[in-house]
Amino acid sequence: MDHGIVGALRGLESPLKVIEKVVTGGADAVLITLGTLRQLYRKIPRDTGLVLSIPPDPGYIETAAKAGVHAVKNTFFGSLQDRERLGLLGPLAIECEKWGMPLLAEIVPMDTEKQKHIYEAQEVKNAATIGAEFGADFIKTSYTGTAESFREVVEVCPIPVTIMGGAKMDTDREILETVKGSIDAGGSGVSFGRNIFQHRDPMAITRAIAKIIHEEADTEEALSSL
Repeated sequence: MDHGIVGALRGLESPLKVIEKVVTGGADAVLITLGTLRQLYRKIPRDTGLVLSIPPDPGYIETAAKAGVHAVKNTFFGSLQDRERLGLLGPLAIECEKWGMPLLAEIVPMDTEKQKHIYEAQEVKNAATIGAEFGADFIKTSYTGTAESFREVVEVCPIPVTIMGGAKMDTDREILETVKGSIDAGGSGVSFGRNIFQHRDPMAITRAIAKIIHEEADTEEALSSL
């Protein structure tokens, strides 16, 4: 739910309502911004996991720790050859270590000339490895499209790997098959945005996703819960 940093987005007009729906549906945590956290801190259900989206500034870690969030996330979208920007992850990891704060590194390889995501297994493997080497505790990256290819990513990465949802998918089946493929490959979960908060029923789709992740349900079983 950190998409608001790029402007108003359909589905996030009332963040608290979304949080309440996905928590009821079985979400383990919500990914939010500092602004949303400040506005809703006393209203968010107490058992909700909180992951704070932050810029690559170590100064935010103290704020996150004092606010009582459970992890922080920093995002990198771009060429994996951009060593300067990727290198900003290192100081974040060091500061997180000082505060005992888990760090989620979102590293998404892109063709910067075409402004398109890269889903090839080798590039996603590289992204996950880079995050682990800089000291992240878990990774968020692209799904490679199949369980077989994504297994290559999981096997090479020594820390848990979760997937992003990317653009809004066309059908519930596509959403749940993506989740199922990532879990079958050994992935540790998902960090979805539009595919949940822009869904016609955020609570129901969260419940269906949770069935796959936590109850080892297959796609058909998860679909039947919608």
